[in-house]
Amino acid sequence: MARDWMGKKQIALSGTSMLAAMLVAAGPGWAQTADAAAPGTGGDPASEAPIAQSAVDDRAGDASDEAPEIIVTGSSIRGVPPTGSNLISVTRDDIKTIGAVTTPDLVASVPQLNSFNTAPRANNGGAGSFAPGLRSLPTSATLVLMNGHRLVAGGANETNPDYPLIPDLAIERVEIVGDGASSVYGSDAIAGVVNFITRKSYSGVQASVRYGMADDYHSFSASALAGQSWETGSVLAAYQYSENGNITGGDRAYRQLDFRAAGGVDTRATGCPSPNVTIPATGAVPYAAPALAPNTRNFCDNGAVADLFPASQLHSAFVTARQELGERVTLWGDLLYSDRDDTVRATPPTQTVTIRSTNPFFRAPPGTGATQETVLFRPDNLVGADHFDNSFRTNVGNSSAGIDARVFGDLNLSVYGTYDWAKNVAFLPQINPVAIAVAAAGTTPATALDPFGQGTSPAVVAAITDFSTSVTIRQRTKLGAIKLDGPVASLPGGELKIAAGAEYRRETFAQRGFVGTTPVPENLGRNIRSVFGEVFVPIVGDDNQAPLIHRLSLSLSGRHDDYSDFGTTTNPKVGVNWDPADGVTLRGTYGRSFRAPGLRDVGATVGAYFFDAPTAAVLARDPTRGANQVNTLYLLGGNRDLQPEKARTFSFGVDLQPRFLPNFRASATFYDIRFTEVIGTPPTALIFTDPTFASVVYRNPSPAQLASLLAIAVPVNLPTPLPAIGNALDQRRGNFGVRETNGLDFDLSYRHPTDFGAVFAGLAGNYILKFDTQLSPTAAASNSLRLGVPRATLRATAGLTAGPVNFVSFVNYRDGVTNIFATPTGTGEFSADPYTTVDLRLSVTLPDTGLASGTELALQVNDLFDKKPPFFPGTDGIGGNYNPIGRFVAVNLRKTF
Repeated sequence: MARDWMGKKQIALSGTSMLAAMLVAAGPGWAQTADAAAPGTGGDPASEAPIAQSAVDDRAGDASDEAPEIIVTGSSIRGVPPTGSNLISVTRDDIKTIGAVTTPDLVASVPQLNSFNTAPRANNGGAGSFAPGLRSLPTSATLVLMNGHRLVAGGANETNPDYPLIPDLAIERVEIVGDGASSVYGSDAIAGVVNFITRKSYSGVQASVRYGMADDYHSFSASALAGQSWETGSVLAAYQYSENGNITGGDRAYRQLDFRAAGGVDTRATGCPSPNVTIPATGAVPYAAPALAPNTRNFCDNGAVADLFPASQLHSAFVTARQELGERVTLWGDLLYSDRDDTVRATPPTQTVTIRSTNPFFRAPPGTGATQETVLFRPDNLVGADHFDNSFRTNVGNSSAGIDARVFGDLNLSVYGTYDWAKNVAFLPQINPVAIAVAAAGTTPATALDPFGQGTSPAVVAAITDFSTSVTIRQRTKLGAIKLDGPVASLPGGELKIAAGAEYRRETFAQRGFVGTTPVPENLGRNIRSVFGEVFVPIVGDDNQAPLIHRLSLSLSGRHDDYSDFGTTTNPKVGVNWDPADGVTLRGTYGRSFRAPGLRDVGATVGAYFFDAPTAAVLARDPTRGANQVNTLYLLGGNRDLQPEKARTFSFGVDLQPRFLPNFRASATFYDIRFTEVIGTPPTALIFTDPTFASVVYRNPSPAQLASLLAIAVPVNLPTPLPAIGNALDQRRGNFGVRETNGLDFDLSYRHPTDFGAVFAGLAGNYILKFDTQLSPTAAASNSLRLGVPRATLRATAGLTAGPVNFVSFVNYRDGVTNIFATPTGTGEFSADPYTTVDLRLSVTLPDTGLASGTELALQVNDLFDKKPPFFPGTDGIGGNYNPIGRFVAVNLRKTF
C-alpha cells in the first residue's frame, strides 16, 4: 500500500513537494545467546561469549559498578529472564569490538534488524522516525525502550519512538526480544522489543575519539564519560559529539537508470535542467533544448543530486544518579538529551509550464511556427543550485525517575515516572505553483519566466522560490506508574514470583507552521490507563528434578490498556522453559500484541489532491470507465476512526550449552506472526475493484458529497476554479492490511582458550520461511519473498586474542531479493545476487606505563573489498538494502584515566 501511495504522490507533487505533502498528510551474531546475558542465570556472558577481550578490560575500571543489573527485557519481574522467548544481547565489550560510535551504527550489526549492514537514516527522506524494525516487518511494529522505559517520537511525520541517541561510552548493553511483548509493555511490541540499557555507575574518567573516511565521505566522533561511586550511591555523566558528511547519488558510480540492456525500460528523468518541449501541432513529439530538433529528448539522473546518506551533526548527553536511603529504599533518575541536525539534499521538483509566444523567452522549435508550447524542466536556474537543502533539527529529551523500596520481605515496590519531550523543526524549500504559473504567462522580461536559461528577473525568481513547508512539531509523553514485584512463596522448584502494577500515560502531538501559505495546525492527544500483571512459576528445579525434567518453569502475563480515543485492548502471553537435561533448554511462547494508531495516523491534517483525466488514466485508473477516464479528487491524511493493529504470535526454540563443550553455545527459535488490521492507505491498484474499499469511492460525486470531502481537507494542488470531478477517492489511512510471516532466528558460537589467549567463531542470523502480504482482507495474498523481502540475513565472526592484541573479522550476508520490474510490455521478475561484505577490527592495548597507561588504539575497516550492491533492473539499479558508504576506514583512540 505504501509503495502505491508514495508513487502516486511523487508524480503529483514531485521531489520536495512530496515530503511536504507527507508532512501534511501525514548485535552482532556472535554475541547473541538465548539467556546468557540475563541476570540471575549464573553465566558470565562477557567471559564466555566469543568476543575479543582487551588486556585492559572495561570491567577492571568498573570495580565500583553495581551488582548484577536487574533490568531484564521482556519481563516485569526483576531478575527473571523472559520465559520462553529468545533474548538477543549485545554487551558493552561487543560494542567496543564492533566499533559503533552511535546507536544506529550499533543496531546495524544485528542481522535480525532491518537496518543490518546499512547506514541507518531517518525514514521518509528525513521526515520520519529514526528507529529499527525486526525481520522485515514495519518499524512501527517494534517497541524501542531505554532502561525498560518508553521513549518519545522525534520524527516530523511519524509518531513511533526513535532510537535513544545515547553516548557510546554510556551504553551497557542492548537487549532484543524477538517476540510479541504487549502483555508487558503495551502498544508497539508486535514484532518485538529493542531495549537500550545504560551504565549505572562508574568511578573514573574515560574518553574516546574516532575519525573515519570513505570515498566522498568522512565521520568524526568524540565522547567522554565521568563518574563517581560511593558506598550508598553513584553519579555518572557522558557526552558525545559526532558528525558525518553526505553521500549523493552522483557519488556512487554503480547507480543505473537505463535498464533496456537487461530487458527493462529507460527510467532516466526527462525533467532536466535542459528542458524538453512539446507543441500542440505535433502532440507527443519531443523537442530537446537547446536545438529543439524534433524527436530529440534530454535525459538526466535527478537522483544524482539527492542524498543517499545525509550530512548530520549530533550532540548527546546522559546523566544518571542513584542514592540509597537506608537499607531498603533507593532513589534513582536518568536523563538523556540529544540534539540532531540533519541536512538532506533533495532534487528540485520538475516543473511543467505552458508558455505562449507573448512570453519574451518563448522559443519555438525551428520550422514549426508554433505559438504555444509545454516546457518540462528542472528549475535549477531558479533555485540557484542543483538541489534543495531540506533541514530537520530534532531536540529530544527522555527522563525517568523513581523510588524503589523493599516491602513485605523481598517484595519491591517501585513508584516511577517519565517525562519525554521532542521538538522537530522541519524546513523544506519548494516552488510556488501559483507564482510560476503567473510567470509563465508573463509578457515582459520583468514579469516572465525563462524556462530555458537565466533570464527570469530576480523579483520573479524570488516570488517563485519564496515558498516552503516550514513546521515545528512538539511531542510529549508523560507517564506515572506503580509496580510491586518479587517472590511471594517458596515452591519445590524455586521461588514463585509475581509482578502487578498500574500505569497512566499522556501522549501529545502539536504542529504549527505552513505548507506554502496554508497553515497546518494540529493539536492531538490521548490518555492511556493500564493495569498489568505477571507470575513466574518454577515448577521443577534443583530440589525436585526428575529424569528428563531437570527444570520446568511457566510464565503468565497480561495487560489491559484503556485508550481515550479508540477504547480498550487486553493482551495475554504464556511462556514455558523446559530443561530435559543440563545444558539443554526447550522453550515456547504464545501471546497477543497490538499497536495503537499513531497520533498522526489518527489526526494528521487531511490534504485534498487533484489528478486531471490524463494523469488519472495512469495513476488512478478506473477500469469501469474504459478509455473515458475522468478528473479525480482524492484525500490523504489521518483518520479518527482507526482501530489498533493486532497480532497473534507464537514461538518455540532450543538453547544448547553442553557440559562436555563448555565454551560452545547454540540456539534456534521458530517464530510465527499473524499481523492484522495493518494501518495503511488504500492502493489505487485495488481501490476500484476490491469490495473492501467500496465505501471510499465516489463515482460522479454530488455537490454535497464533494463539499463534505473538501470540508475535512486542506487544498494542496487543487486548481481554481475546480473543474468537474468524475471520481472522488477517500484515501485516508485505514485498517486494511494483513501480514503473515514465520521463520528462524539462530546463533552458534564457540570460544577456545589457548596458550596465547583465545580463538573464537560464531554465526547468527535470521531465515524467513514465509512472508505473505494482503493489502486488504479480501485481496489475494502476495508472497513478499518475491516482492523485495530478503529471505536470509547472516553475520559470521572469527577472531583471536593474543596478549594485548585483538583481531576480529565479520562477514555480513543479506540474501538476494526477488522483485518485479517494468518491461516494455508490462512487468518481469528478477532475482538479484546476495550482498556480502567483510569487516575487520584490530585493537592494541598499549603498555601500562606512563602516558600509555589505560590507552587502546583500534583500527576499523568496514566493507573491506568495497562491495558494489547487487544489480536490479529498477530502483537505481540496486537490488535490496545496502550500505552506500562502501569501504570505510576509521582509527579510534580510547583512554581510561
